[in-house]
Amino acid sequence: MPAAAAALVVTLAVVGCGTDDSYPSESAQTTTEAARETTPPTGTGESEPGQTGTETQGTEAQGTETTDGIPAYQPSTLVSRAIGSAVLTTSDPIEQVSTFYLDFVDREGWQTVSESVTPYSTSLTIRKPGKGASISVSSGGDGTLVSISTYPSP
Repeated sequence: MPAAAAALVVTLAVVGCGTDDSYPSESAQTTTEAARETTPPTGTGESEPGQTGTETQGTEAQGTETTDGIPAYQPSTLVSRAIGSAVLTTSDPIEQVSTFYLDFVDREGWQTVSESVTPYSTSLTIRKPGKGASISVSSGGDGTLVSISTYPSP
């Protein structure tokens, strides 16, 4: 382990031993942010090809991007991404984005575990053998927010 990384681990351990656990100290927040900047993210064997740790983007989501097989709505902007999850935003209306994901579920053979569709949001819990997913479409600021989470399922 490089000396800088070892010092960071020691610093994190010392900061974590404070007496007031209800609020992290400013130095703990700074140290945590420094760790994110200096420590490269690592993935697992279950991550998508080329995907590592957590990414926070403000970039255009690509048409072929998926979160464990769930496509990114297009056009959209990637807000954040981690292994098994993504948050997107688009200026398209909720109804249009919801229809895209409802059609995807039917077309790709996912089983719907639960579904809630209103004029203001859509929430889907779906599964296939070996995996499950939750897709949420809702109002988000000036547009529509899409949240996708996937997980292993028996």
